[in-house]
Amino acid sequence: MTESAWDAGIETGVESMDTEHRLQVSLVNALDELIGRGTDAGLIAKTIAQLVDFTNVHFLSEELMMRLYAYPQHDAHKMEHGRLAKQVEAIRHRVEASEQEAALATIADLKAWLVDHIKSMDEAFARWCTTNGIRAR
Repeated sequence: MTESAWDAGIETGVESMDTEHRLQVSLVNALDELIGRGTDAGLIAKTIAQLVDFTNVHFLSEELMMRLYAYPQHDAHKMEHGRLAKQVEAIRHRVEASEQEAALATIADLKAWLVDHIKSMDEAFARWCTTNGIRAR
């Protein structure tokens, strides 16, 4: 993932997942920029809230799709989602504690995690769907 834009190299080929990933990446990048610039605390808090809410919705969407198609790796995938959700909450707590440098470091970790997760677990789900004749959207 680049610092400021979606990297087409991390597309899964499942349109709904890719659309949601783009929005998630865009929220992470916006938050990174806002904290890095020391923007208004209210705007940062609003962006964090959007990231938390959207991340929860996105994970639920993926997990429901995996359950719908009886994906055998659903449980492991869901556990990874839980780890990322904790990272997003850690960012919120660090910002609220005025620990901007720690928040930025956690965002960097989050970006790396997102790329790894999309390129490994999400792509594995997309491949599994294709192999099993499922046309996930």
